[in-house]
Amino acid sequence: MIKDLRFALRMLRSHRWFSFAVIVTLGLGIGINTTVFTLVNAVLFKPVPIAGGDRLVTVSGQVITEATQTTGLSWPDYLDLASQNQSFEQLEAMNRQRAVISETEIPPERYSMAAITPGMFSMIKTPPLNGRSFGPDDGKKGAEAVILLGHHVWQKRYHGADVVGRTVRLNGQPATIIGVMPTGFRFPDNEDLWTALRPTAELERRDQHSLELFGLLHPGISLTAANSDLAVIAARLSTAYAETNENRGILVQTFHEAFNGGEIRIIFLMMLVAVGFVLLIACANVANMLFGRAIGRSREISLRAALGASRWQIVRQLLIESIVLSSLGGLLGLALATGGTHAFDLVTRDVGRPYWLVFNMDWVALTYFAIIAVGSGIVFGLLPALRASRFDLNTALKESAPGAGSGRNRLTAALVVLQFALTVVLLASAGMMVRSFFAVQNLNAFVRPDTLLTARLQLPEKEGQRYHDLAARRQFFDQLLPRIAALPGVTAVTTTSNLPGGGSGARGLEIAGRPNPDPKTPPRVGLITQSPNYLSTIEAPLLTGRGFAANDGEPGREVAIVSRAFAARFWPNGSPLEQRIRLIENGLPGEWLTIIGICADIDQQPNVADAPPVIHVPYRQAPWGWMGIALRTVADPVQQARALRGVVQDLDPDLPLYQVETMREIIANQHWFLKLFGTVFGIFALTGLLMASVGIYGVIAQSTARRTREIGVRMALGASTGHIARLVLRRGLTQLSIGLALGLVGAFASTRLLGSVGFLVGISPHDPFVFIGITLLLLGIGLLASWLPARRAARIFPTTALRAE
Repeated sequence: MIKDLRFALRMLRSHRWFSFAVIVTLGLGIGINTTVFTLVNAVLFKPVPIAGGDRLVTVSGQVITEATQTTGLSWPDYLDLASQNQSFEQLEAMNRQRAVISETEIPPERYSMAAITPGMFSMIKTPPLNGRSFGPDDGKKGAEAVILLGHHVWQKRYHGADVVGRTVRLNGQPATIIGVMPTGFRFPDNEDLWTALRPTAELERRDQHSLELFGLLHPGISLTAANSDLAVIAARLSTAYAETNENRGILVQTFHEAFNGGEIRIIFLMMLVAVGFVLLIACANVANMLFGRAIGRSREISLRAALGASRWQIVRQLLIESIVLSSLGGLLGLALATGGTHAFDLVTRDVGRPYWLVFNMDWVALTYFAIIAVGSGIVFGLLPALRASRFDLNTALKESAPGAGSGRNRLTAALVVLQFALTVVLLASAGMMVRSFFAVQNLNAFVRPDTLLTARLQLPEKEGQRYHDLAARRQFFDQLLPRIAALPGVTAVTTTSNLPGGGSGARGLEIAGRPNPDPKTPPRVGLITQSPNYLSTIEAPLLTGRGFAANDGEPGREVAIVSRAFAARFWPNGSPLEQRIRLIENGLPGEWLTIIGICADIDQQPNVADAPPVIHVPYRQAPWGWMGIALRTVADPVQQARALRGVVQDLDPDLPLYQVETMREIIANQHWFLKLFGTVFGIFALTGLLMASVGIYGVIAQSTARRTREIGVRMALGASTGHIARLVLRRGLTQLSIGLALGLVGAFASTRLLGSVGFLVGISPHDPFVFIGITLLLLGIGLLASWLPARRAARIFPTTALRAE
């Protein structure tokens, strides 16, 4: 073995360029694979980085119908599960909330807050950095409000000052800061603050399913056993409380399944499959290269056999050479994987990924790297080694022995077909994402995003809060909008429930004079409430009719503007103007609305296929508390952010603005995943395309070299240069065509999967532009890769060819 290793190193030195090509090819394949496995491991498999993270699970409710839905759990359900289960060391509850911290000397800010049972942080063994954690008394009914700050909030808002014991206003009510959590801790999903969950009359109702549960399984308890245990309790509750718990089950999931399941899981597994394709292409390429070199070494191998080497010794020697090459390729791949993982970590830091997702190489990723580095050498080296060790000794030792048989030709051809088929799948997926990204940029093309500043605010509108009354909300916006419009450089200002691309409310629809065939399932429409000049501010065309007047929405003036898609769907052969409709919410119909105008379609849900058409109503008619503000400026809109905050603070010191960003930033944030994963799949596809192109060139060149004598005979018998070129081209184009046909079948399946998980926006999963484009691209590259050897073959002189061997 040591002698074989020394000889392999000598061969590597003596064939530098061949070794370099193999090492680079494998380095790319191994590096990309290791990078993606590291990402997938972090997202789907690596335990949450807290004590007992491998046993941490979530518990949620299920509404068991034909289409089972996951829901929250009620406080009484939580108490029953916590006291009756046999599977958990501890079971804790959480209620997600939005919180506003306000103080006299510091502007208010809005945060993501979790109200948790006092034992939550002791369960995951994470004490505060400063101060104390929640105690049992903090979670009692009627206890004073206390909060724990996230470390980032402490640094940004208080600059690291001592705040333990400080009293602030939390959603307008006094609360005491009792501690600061450690750096980077934001359990469970990027929370900013935590408060103790205190029972209230509303929370204690069994029909209020608002809680998420987190549990720590006993060691040795499986997920299946825990689900079975809680299913028995759920069945008892369903019988005992049929009115609220009938057809309700319990679902226990791993932490990763709960937070990184569904579409996220699918896209990362697709990435893993895609890089598997890249590695297969690399291995096929290297295998073909080794087949070619084996032809040149046939006399060397024959001499070894003649001197007494067994077939096993020859195979072992060739395998060790392959493993040395793959190991060196692995070192290059490890460097690429380290850089690729770091790059992915950087570009995803500000897109809202969970705090516990850490993209780094652990022992699992390094083990995977070692397996594929050595395994690749065995995979691509074994078949060429077995082929090279099978020969007729007398024939192989002759000077003019033919280099390869038809079996070897068929094998190399099959590898080329495989390379191109896999490349087609990669190119189609990448092409669809790139097309989708550019399609997104053209959605709502009438909106000029560069001079539009947006922000959101949430008026406290619960029972007993200062904006609970509809008149108070109307008055607030009546005062706010003129003040913003008076700011220097502002040319227009509006308010809306949903900005372009930001979704919409969902309502049922009833049209006067048209009874619904099934009153329980009326047609669905999207709802947007807005101030009168919303359409003009975002520059959406009003196609016919009129816009909202200042007094529209007052009693007796209930009106609506509908989209072109709405008019086409419900009045395909007429006009909806002056027709009357009403919206249905939770089974209750609202006031009749008169349609006064038709506007251009605004794409509110670009990620949703068959999104419902949209209805616009004046905010005086439906003054929601959760609203957005948009202002058009003459210069850089970012310069207006501070002035905008100041206007809001003057009206209400406890009301913060949040998500203050330009429309351009909103578009980028809505579709960052298309740009990121489109780039990632593009890298995979281009790498595969390069390897496949080199592969078909190498195979055709080797085949042509082996047929030098045949070509000479053909030319001596009168074959033209064009005939020789076509002879060589035919083989390459045949392989390319078969690979293209097989690849298109796989590409159709992969793009349908991308469409099903929402990664294709504004285009069809079978977009002809992409499929025609990749077909022409591959045909062009394959033709070029085949033409170069054909051109060289056509220039061979017959006498030179006949003397070649």
